[in-house]
This record gives sequence, C-alpha cells and structure tokens, in this order.
Amino acid sequence: MIFASPWFLLFLAAIPVYLVLKYRGTKLGKMNMTPTMLYSSNSLLSRRTTAIGRLFDLIGDILFCTALAFFIVALARPLGGEEVSNERNFGIDIVLAIDVSGSMMFVDRVPSSIPYRDVLGTRIYYDQNHTLVNLNRLNSAKKVISEYIKKQNYNRIGIVTFAGYSFTRCPLTLDKSMLLKIISGLNFDPKNDGTAIGMGLATAVNRLRKSDAKSKVIILLTDGVNNAGWIDPSTAATIARDMEIRIYTIGVGNPHGYLAPADFSTMNEYYLQTEVGFDEGVLRKIAEITGGKFYKAEDSDSLKEIYDDIDKLEKSKIDIKIRTLYKENFMIFLTVGFLLFASYIVFTSLVIKIP
Repeated sequence: MIFASPWFLLFLAAIPVYLVLKYRGTKLGKMNMTPTMLYSSNSLLSRRTTAIGRLFDLIGDILFCTALAFFIVALARPLGGEEVSNERNFGIDIVLAIDVSGSMMFVDRVPSSIPYRDVLGTRIYYDQNHTLVNLNRLNSAKKVISEYIKKQNYNRIGIVTFAGYSFTRCPLTLDKSMLLKIISGLNFDPKNDGTAIGMGLATAVNRLRKSDAKSKVIILLTDGVNNAGWIDPSTAATIARDMEIRIYTIGVGNPHGYLAPADFSTMNEYYLQTEVGFDEGVLRKIAEITGGKFYKAEDSDSLKEIYDDIDKLEKSKIDIKIRTLYKENFMIFLTVGFLLFASYIVFTSLVIKIP
C-alpha cells in the first residue's frame, strides 16, 4: 500500500504526544486537558478519581485517539495497486521432444535392495512391489523436466512426444500448471512402440514454424535409435537449421548396465543388460547441424545437470512493460474513523455519568 499524500501521516505524532502529556505529565505536573470549572459538586470529584472513573477516562481516550488516527490515514489517501505486466516480446520458444518408447521403461540406477538371481548367465531382478517403475528413464525424466519447466518464467514451452509416431501434447504456452499436468501424465503405450526421432523432430519444428521469438530451441531426449517414421533425423535437423532453430540432443542410458522389464504388462521382472541404446553419432550430428549441443545422461542426476546447463546457455533479454492500476482505499479508513468517533461521543455522553 502507498499513500498519495503521505505528509498527512506526520500528524500521527500528535497522538502519542497528547497521551504522554496527559498521563505522564511534565515537570510542572500532569497537563490539564479540561476546563477549570468542571465539577458542579465536590462529591463528583471523588468519583472521577476512582479506578472505574480512570478506566472510563482511558477508554474514552483510546476511542478518540484511534478515531483520529483513522481520520489522518484517510487524509493521506491510501492507494491499493495491482501490477499488470505487458510482455511485448517472449524470451525463448522451447519445444521439449520426449521419447516415450518402450526402452524408456528401462532402469539405469539399480537399487541394492532389489533381490536378484543368476539364471543361465543372465541376472534377473525381481520387483514384486513395483519399486523400479518410479525409477525408470521416463519417470526420472518427468521429474527433471517438471523442475525445468518451473524455472521458466517468460519462455513459452511446448511438448511433443514420439515413439512409433509423434504427437503434439501441448502447443507453445506460458501456462506452467497445464505443462506440468501433461508431463505427469506421460506414459508408454505398447501400441505405439518404436523410436521415430526424425518424426519427433519434424513435429517439434512444425510447432516453432510460426514463432516470432528471438530464440527458438528444441530439446530432444531419447534413449534409442531411429527405427520408425518416414523422416530422417538429419533431414529434420536441416529443416530446423533453415528455420533458425537450435536443437539440443540428450542421449539417455547407462552404458555400464541397466534393467529391462521382461514383461511390460506386469513390470515385476527385469533383465540386466549392458548394450548402448542410443545412436550417439546421429544425436551429435543433429546438434552440430543446428548449432546446438549433444549430452549424455547416465542417470537422473546427470540429466538434471544437463537441463540446468541448457537453461544457462539459452538466455534472452526480455522487454517487459509494467503498469500499476491504483484504487482509492481511504473510504474504509474514513468509515471506521466515523464509527469510532461516534462511539466516543456515545460513550462520553451516555455511559460516563461523570462530567
């Protein structure tokens, strides 16, 4: 809250001065705030000096001083305001292209508490409580991406997912709550397995086609090789470069070993595997064509560091105009002041019978 005439607030200092002079007095004694001829009879004087009389006197002063304080604040014209920002230019338009294929159900970090046994040279982990589901690549990525979205204040974000086919889950928007809700709902669909990286990029590029942002970015996250769709990843990257879109590619997977579910319907048995899942050469080429950067993410911690690094690389100057809409709030202070002053008059006239 601000005041249109704040100098009126200086009069508030008169209230404590009045109370100090009346109740504590000066070196010459307490200040007499009433006329000399106050009492018509000496018998009334004893009533004035009783505890109840002093209490009534104090209550009257509290009502009077509080009413005066509200009147002074009303004179200072308190203003309530609401800031309205007008963003003339968006910062960065970002499309998150996320792989939701079956391999994103793999688990890169194996908890030591999960029981296992070796069968014919293959290590099998048993997860009857479905603990590993929350640790698979997709769910780990969803947590990191959600934190990344929360940090974006002026950047529009869109979401594209791809497996055997690609889909636009959300167009470019500043609505974080909607983005977070969509991310939390992402899951693997067995009917749409495969990894169409080129199609995912093409869909993301199409979402940025009409963007007028100063900087346009695609963050591609995948753990597989392009084995579906009819658009080559390099072709999609070339189109992105021609449209001045930069692509950051992230290859997910622990080369030292990861768990693959034996059955996607039950998700209670996992096989230990060590093959490298993503095509590093293709992902590097996509990034190089568009002037982006390639990253490797072995687990959720390294994935978080990658998104933080991309966030630092992609900064843009924002042109924001802020105006404040004010409204007068003096009426409530004036009303309360009148009510208190009326209470003071009633109290001193009808309740207090001592002149």
